[in-house]
Parts: sequence; structure tokens; C-alpha cells
Amino acid sequence: MVILKKLFLIIALIFILGCAQAKDFDYGASQINSLNSKYNVTMETYPKTWQQINLMIDDLKELKKLQLETGQEPFEYIVDYRSLNLEAEKLYIESQKYGNTGTTKDGFGCKSRPLIIESVSLRNKSALKGFEAAGLLNEFVAKYPEESKSAGLSFKNVLFLNASFYEISKDARSDSNVINHFCPKNVTLELYQQELRKKTNLSEDFINKLSYEEAVPIWKKVRGVS
Repeated sequence: MVILKKLFLIIALIFILGCAQAKDFDYGASQINSLNSKYNVTMETYPKTWQQINLMIDDLKELKKLQLETGQEPFEYIVDYRSLNLEAEKLYIESQKYGNTGTTKDGFGCKSRPLIIESVSLRNKSALKGFEAAGLLNEFVAKYPEESKSAGLSFKNVLFLNASFYEISKDARSDSNVINHFCPKNVTLELYQQELRKKTNLSEDFINKLSYEEAVPIWKKVRGVS
């Protein structure tokens, strides 16, 4: 009877070990896919809000702690690439908070200068993160062709990323050139001073002594811009 119980135990252990998934690259990739499913995204898409992106980045940081028996380096490549790509998207979402007022494409007023400059800065940061992500993906695909194929990633993804972030960078540069040419700080400051005289009780002396940098937050407060 004891021998029979031991036999059943051995058979059960063999069955469990046979069913257990090896902690290799494919296992790591499956965990990344599960995380994508959690946020209803793919390797090419992103959560819709920067708050959700932050949560997903935090989850990826935890996932990177996973220790695989094989395939650790290619697994970490994908996690790092995905994290950088998400950070780039988050910065781009933040750059759009002013809508059309944050760009010169559909017309602009000089008073919008600080909003456009802020959007330009965020878009430039987004592009830099995006190019970094594309560079890392390029390394991964070149170094681990089989793993990249398994993960559904290729040089085509690299080209698409570079093209997308090039357009973001180009638009930001155009907006920067336009607003700096037509609306330098001194011109914008004069417009702010005129508006502050009409809409606030600030003294003439105080308004006249304002620098552009000092006038911007006051103007934003008057306009209710945050």
C-alpha cells in the first residue's frame, strides 16, 4: 500500500512537471502579452490616458524583476523598449493638453506663445524618447531575430516608429520657428501688459516692471489656464 502511494506520488509529480511551463523567453513574452491585455492594448498601441500609461509603466518595472531560466536578455530588451515607447506616448499626450491653441497649424495669436512653447518642449521630449525606443528595438531585432519574430516585432516596426517620431519632431520645430519669429518675448509681453491693465487692478508701475517670465503665470491665471 505504501509502495502504491509512492508510485502515485511520483506519477503526479511527473505530470505536474510535464505541465509546468518553462520560464524561458516565450514565458516572459506571454507575461508581456498578458499585461497588454490588462490595458486592452497591443505592442503597437497605447492606453488612452497618461494615468493609465503610468500604471502600465509601473507594471512593466515589476515585470522586469522576473527571473527566467533562459532568454533573460531578450526579455529585458522588450520590457525596456515597451517602457520607453510608453513614456514617449505619455509625453505626446501631455503636449496636446491645449489642443489647437498649442500649435500654429490652424492659426495662432501671440498671447498663446507660452502654450505653444510648452507643447513644443513636450513634443521634442516625446520624440527623443521615441527615437531611443526605436534604437533599442533595432538592437533587439538585429541581435535576437528568432525572439523578435516570436514577439511579432521586426525592422518594419523600427521604421514606423522612426517615421512617426520624426513627424512629431518636425511639427514641433516648425511651431517653434513660427512662434519665435512672429511672436518674440517682447511683443508678447506688451500684449500681456495691455490685457492686465484692462482686466486686473494691478498698478501701472507693477505692470510696467514685469518681465515676460513674470507676466506669463499672471496672464494664465487671468485666463484660467493651467
